Amino acid sequence: MTPVYLQRGALHSALGTDLTSAALALQRGERPQAGQFLLHESLQPRPYFSATVNSSAASVECLDQRLDRLLRETLGDGPQILDDCLLIIASTGLNVSALEVRVSAEQSLRNEDSSALDLLASQMCQRWGFAQAFTLNTACTSAANGLLYGARLITAGQFIRVVVLAFETPSGLAMQGFGVLDLISPSGRYRPFHPERDGLILGEAYAGTLLSQEPGAAPLARLLGGFSACDTSSLTSTCEDGSHIDGVMQRALHSAGCAAREIRLVKLHGTATNANDIAESNGMRRLYGNALPALCVLKPWLGHTLGACGLSETLLLIQALRQGQLPGSDYPAEALLPFSADPFGAVDDLLLANFFGFGGNNASLVLRACRQGEQP
Repeated sequence: MTPVYLQRGALHSALGTDLTSAALALQRGERPQAGQFLLHESLQPRPYFSATVNSSAASVECLDQRLDRLLRETLGDGPQILDDCLLIIASTGLNVSALEVRVSAEQSLRNEDSSALDLLASQMCQRWGFAQAFTLNTACTSAANGLLYGARLITAGQFIRVVVLAFETPSGLAMQGFGVLDLISPSGRYRPFHPERDGLILGEAYAGTLLSQEPGAAPLARLLGGFSACDTSSLTSTCEDGSHIDGVMQRALHSAGCAAREIRLVKLHGTATNANDIAESNGMRRLYGNALPALCVLKPWLGHTLGACGLSETLLLIQALRQGQLPGSDYPAEALLPFSADPFGAVDDLLLANFFGFGGNNASLVLRACRQGEQP
């Protein structure tokens, strides 16, 4: 794959109102305060990471306004001519949250009320003047696939630049659905790969980045390669033996022209659900045996942002390394994989970022962060 640059990035999340503050909070080990929702099936509370806790402006914004603000941060100051630029919007939420508000107000839902994600993308395309707009909904790999598809379209010469926007909004359907599946942590302790893990915490997030073959004035990172594929062995998940995950990681490394031994850090998907953590652990062991590189997980700081995690976690990972170090694990001796209690900080090293989705869609990205102030 021809490498592309992540020129700029923006992130609104429970961890901070912007990418820089979120990375600082991560480096300090400051996890967000979880709110709660009531699980209808059991009438029990469950945790949720809301992005509006830290942002008074966000509490009065509709989704269009929120995405426009995100886009302004992603593109930077000054007038923008975007007729050479593709817009990709990635999400699993579609318009579910907007429909829920409408149903609550009107106590009914008409067929004409339902609108697809591509309508939102089309409206933003017209409002901002993008050349074209695409949408992606491949569960938890949506934004990761957005980065891969954007890079391929740039390499093919179809667009000069690509903006990838990814979001996950609070949705009662998602909360109750994951709750009924017994996948949300009752304890509120988000501990991927811990032997006593008890599930995930959903999180709200909005993320954006600008891709191009040119680095721009102050690039964040280079996307060197990646691969995405569907595991058809199950309707809902991937093989627990890790074989498909191993294959996806190997193809991602091949596309970047590097070997597994050259990767210094792997950002694990790490949902803290039983099947997913086992499958990823087995996949890592297949690829590396017992000689694993440094490992990290980011969902305990952002929540599981579903379709947005491929971008929200990638941006947080890159920015934290650019600003300093990633914190070590607080349970290294107990984890299923060999985590370290020591901080990790090596901005020039090759990174592998994993995203494995509900339904068996798996994706891995190979990246290298750019130093702060680095000249292209």
